[in-house]
Amino acid sequence: MGPPRAVDACRCRLHLSLLIGELVFAAGCARAEHVEVGVLAGSPLSAFLATLVLVARNRVYRRIAEAQERGADVAGVGDGHRRRD
Repeated sequence: MGPPRAVDACRCRLHLSLLIGELVFAAGCARAEHVEVGVLAGSPLSAFLATLVLVARNRVYRRIAEAQERGADVAGVGDGHRRRD
């Protein structure tokens, strides 16, 4: 059996959120429906927002790595401490 996948962890958290919503509010309560809609709408929304954040972060780190490969001074500090071979 391999390590747990991220999809399995997200699915587990989704079911847990729905279960907690059912336990907090009675099944016939009007707010129970609101909790279910909120959880089901919030899950894809949070995944979308996380994707935006990760794409932006990867773009910044890619630029930094490319600049370092070119030998550019990214952080404003010279490379005088490195040995030149």
